[in-house]
Amino acid sequence: VEERFNLMKELHLLLFEKKETLQKLQKKLTILGWIRVAVFLSITYFLLQYFILESAVKIHLYLAIFFTVLFFILGYFLVETKEKLQFYKNFLHIGNEVITKTEFETGLDFEEDIDQHPFAKDLDILGKNSLFSYLNYGETTLGKNKLKDLLLDLSIEKEEIILRQKSVAELSAKTEWNIHFLTLAKSMEIKGKISHPKKLDSVFNNPILAKISTIVVPILSLVALFLVIFTSISGGIIGLMFVGILIISRIVLYIYRKKMQELGEMLSFDSNQYEQFLNIFSHIENESFKEELNQSLQNKLRSGKSKSSRKEIEKLARLLRNYESGQGNIGVILNNFFLWNLNFALKIENQFHNINDDLPQWFDAFAEYEALISLGIFKFKNPSYILPEINEGGVKLRTEELIHPLLFQTEVVSNNFTINHNTEISIITGANMTGKSTFLRAVGTNLVLAMMGCPVAAKEFSFIPMKLFTSMRTSDSLSDGTSYFNAEILRLRKLVENLEKGEPQFIILDEILKGTNSQDKLTGSELFLEKLMKSNSLFSCLIATHDLDLTKIEDKFPTKIKNYCFELQNVDGDLETDYKLQNGVTKSMN
Repeated sequence: VEERFNLMKELHLLLFEKKETLQKLQKKLTILGWIRVAVFLSITYFLLQYFILESAVKIHLYLAIFFTVLFFILGYFLVETKEKLQFYKNFLHIGNEVITKTEFETGLDFEEDIDQHPFAKDLDILGKNSLFSYLNYGETTLGKNKLKDLLLDLSIEKEEIILRQKSVAELSAKTEWNIHFLTLAKSMEIKGKISHPKKLDSVFNNPILAKISTIVVPILSLVALFLVIFTSISGGIIGLMFVGILIISRIVLYIYRKKMQELGEMLSFDSNQYEQFLNIFSHIENESFKEELNQSLQNKLRSGKSKSSRKEIEKLARLLRNYESGQGNIGVILNNFFLWNLNFALKIENQFHNINDDLPQWFDAFAEYEALISLGIFKFKNPSYILPEINEGGVKLRTEELIHPLLFQTEVVSNNFTINHNTEISIITGANMTGKSTFLRAVGTNLVLAMMGCPVAAKEFSFIPMKLFTSMRTSDSLSDGTSYFNAEILRLRKLVENLEKGEPQFIILDEILKGTNSQDKLTGSELFLEKLMKSNSLFSCLIATHDLDLTKIEDKFPTKIKNYCFELQNVDGDLETDYKLQNGVTKSMN
């Protein structure tokens, strides 16, 4: 508690400093605004003096020009100050969210069907009030999708888990850097369903006409303009020249209109977003990392054919900015007499071809950093959580003071639990509302965190990484005519198939075969557990049940099966539970 208090105190001090900077910027913005008003009034006064009033002298014109230039310079500083102001507002917003976040909302519309996922539905991995929403601090769709992938596709490789643990631990100590990263990401406003910048295929195949036209047409337009200004050629001839240039331009633009439209549709981001990517890439490259995973992600921005992501993204952003400028009102002149957008469309496609091989890894590195930052903040906010030890053999799972990370810590009861090497099945009995299902989800959710490389909600935690499989909320399906019982059988069959493939499995089951009568349920459960124990694959199974007869199977397999329970106590005539896991079979059922 004291460590968490000190960490939060440091963050509060950081945000206080940023708030002071924000207040200074607000004052600066106000002063600049009033100075600009005064400059505008000065311009108006000197122009009136020179053009309308009789006291006109040259100095009035010069001063009007001077103040006009000053007006635009102040405008530049005004825009720059507004951008800084918005940055610090976003910084404070994200910083306060790190401190106070309690509303667990995803911020992302996941459309994928998780009913068939091995554990996502049962353990509340996605959706509102989910593990994703608790962990996520990402600001872009790219980063959120990466975090989602880390949650749904767990690693069982010891080396990979340890690399991520070290990465998360290092990032958890870089609070200001993390918030700065997320602030830059927020300014990009990447929403919607973009999962990855598309790899640009060739749009302009051998565009010889386009290349020639983008050289010839601007030259002809400049020649015509030169003749207008510096020669005495008749207006009729000049007019014919401009009409001819216009006809050529319109023909060329008509020929390539669909190609240009296709290119525009293939662009994932606009120039401003690429400029923000440039800021983030600079933010990453300028940071010093010690851990291998963080260094390797950083090196992705410096490797490949392009060598420098910053240089190439800066060039791409500049080209896109010029391309976008041709879509405004001035574009009528630029496109008809200089083929502006066609020229920059060719350059943009060429730039994409230059970085096509490197671009995906740059954005992958960005997305992974954003996901890892969420995990780093999770560790920062929970200093009492520990990075678990990974066993290669022996004890399958050992925990002390294990709690569910989504429950408020002041109200939660912790439990100790161990699954030894020989134990394959742990049967948990107890009355309703005694904590069986919550305990199962606490084990499962912490295993998800552990295999992500995250801290877990326990005092001690060691485990053998195995693929996670749960069956706790099986439901029927009206759309495909699948009954509840049949849906559960199909899910359990999938589990057996996984074991037959040799995939190690950590299995969590809650009241299996609920869709049949008691005797068939007991017989089927026994046969199913015996089927599991015949597997040659490494596995461990936790199963909660109300069926006390099922616990007798421990007598048949005393080395492989162990019984646990949650008990009710009679307190002043009321049945209450302490939510503590005990050895043996329950003696109280409701």
